Amino acid sequence: MSKLVLKRILLTLTVLLLLGSFPFFFSGCKAQKYNVDYCGSKGCYSNAKDSYKAGTKVTLYFELIATDTDYSFTLDGEPVDWSYDEKKGFVIEFIMPEHDVKLECHSKNSMTPYNVE
Repeated sequence: MSKLVLKRILLTLTVLLLLGSFPFFFSGCKAQKYNVDYCGSKGCYSNAKDSYKAGTKVTLYFELIATDTDYSFTLDGEPVDWSYDEKKGFVIEFIMPEHDVKLECHSKNSMTPYNVE
């Protein structure tokens, strides 16, 4: 086989490979993002986004804090670990899974009634 024929075959194969993966270059290179449902409380979290790529470490700050109130957070119904920062509020962190999630804040008044006699 001549060198010219071999070069044409390699060129044809290269073009076919590029054309076959053409859609990948324009649509497949972006990782899919998944949505976070904040249950109507997105404004209570600073730096909250609507969606994140799977595997992303999500860090949210819950700033709407009342005294004499106990807080807990769930992600898809499961408890989420949190910490507290005096300047930023509650710090909620999780790794975004490969599906949409629901983040809920649960609050309960912990004030004890005081009877004056």
